[in-house]
Amino acid sequence: MHLPFPDTSVKTNPISEEYYYQLPERVAYKTYPFYMPGKEPKGYYEWLRKQEPEIIFNPTDLKTDSDWIKAGEIIYDLPINSQVMDSAFLALLPDLGKHWSKGGYPTTPEGVLPFLSIVVREKGRIEMGLGSCGTCHTKVMPDGEVLKGGQGNFEARKFNTSLLRIEYKKLPDSVLRIRVKSIIDRVFAAPWISHENQVRVQNMSVDEWINNLDVSVGVFNRPGTSFGYPVSVPDLFNVKDRKYFDRTGQLSQHDIGDLMRYSALNQGINLLHDYNGFTPSPRPADPKKSTIMRYTDEQLFALANYIYALKPPKNPIIYPRALLSKGEVIFKEQGCVTCHTPPLYSNNKLTPVDDFVPPKDHFKKYNIFDISVGTDPVLALYTRKGTGYYKVPSLVGAWNRTAFLHGGNLANLEDLFDPKRLQPDYTPTGYMPPWLTHMAVPGHPFGMELSEKDKGALVAFIKSL
Repeated sequence: MHLPFPDTSVKTNPISEEYYYQLPERVAYKTYPFYMPGKEPKGYYEWLRKQEPEIIFNPTDLKTDSDWIKAGEIIYDLPINSQVMDSAFLALLPDLGKHWSKGGYPTTPEGVLPFLSIVVREKGRIEMGLGSCGTCHTKVMPDGEVLKGGQGNFEARKFNTSLLRIEYKKLPDSVLRIRVKSIIDRVFAAPWISHENQVRVQNMSVDEWINNLDVSVGVFNRPGTSFGYPVSVPDLFNVKDRKYFDRTGQLSQHDIGDLMRYSALNQGINLLHDYNGFTPSPRPADPKKSTIMRYTDEQLFALANYIYALKPPKNPIIYPRALLSKGEVIFKEQGCVTCHTPPLYSNNKLTPVDDFVPPKDHFKKYNIFDISVGTDPVLALYTRKGTGYYKVPSLVGAWNRTAFLHGGNLANLEDLFDPKRLQPDYTPTGYMPPWLTHMAVPGHPFGMELSEKDKGALVAFIKSL
């Protein structure tokens, strides 16, 4: 399932099966909506404190496929981290709400932030639920509709840093530096890699760390990436048809069991991997004492079935038939179908990055399209997610995305065909490392020589998929 690193001397050594099954299990307690501060019903938090804890996932009750799918939505929204909402925290909510409402935190018409939740695991104690699948893979549409499985439009990292600033005010500098170092290790560290991204992150001050973590909508500094080289968040539609997970194709999918494993790994378990002696998060000798918990197999099966059932919405914009026909012709003439092959509009292959030569045995093991499209190689070569490849993304649902290319450097599909982005004085419309004021967005140079009219037809066709 796991592709090797470009540096094959580095081995991924996961925890054993025996260790894994001794880790504490996650319990799915009933959750409640989290409102933008000031939008909650009167007396809401007092009412929540009176609620009894309620476990809402019981596999013995699941009899049909639809039962499993419905239960999978519970696990999709199940928070894996939490922030205690004591009286001191509640007192800070009005000020936090002013900060959050400035942008990047879209709500439903009722004022609900659907990326978060409130969980009651003990009567009288309420907690803000964080880190569910839905935190990154939920989108609030312009009309306030909640689209689960979409490329998320919640700036999760910016939200987390707002909470960190509160916590860090309470800590002495010596403790603070240790805390920040542990977070850096969990998210970014790969000490076997010699690259400026590792040097930069290890030498950052605490203030630089906190102030520079913000990323743009649709982009996330997920564990295993690198500071300045995050990933654009994928949507979760048509996952059943995908052969590889992650932008770098780090994990392959043969059946639903692989999706279950991937879900377990990327909700904390991969932090316990040993990479030639380096472990991102401490691995206790006694797994029962681990702060990293695991899903039950039944929870993972339900979650995977729910993800498989997610379907992309149609673009509400109806383009003229003649325009779409012309765009389809251009799509074929430009050779887009070679990589973005119908009906998934992806050939489900991996493309090597510049400076990586696939070993001969890879052509027997993996689906490789042996042509580099020239995009930035850092994520693929110099991070824990590295494989030497990027996978060819599906264009289905591209109309509803706001972060393009693997690093989310472009906010609009139209920007992909703008030759100006190849110039060093270009200002990206999407994510840009915080230490830069401009940069080229290299690679994927296709369609740039088309006339503006033909580009418009091509974009319309892609947005119709």
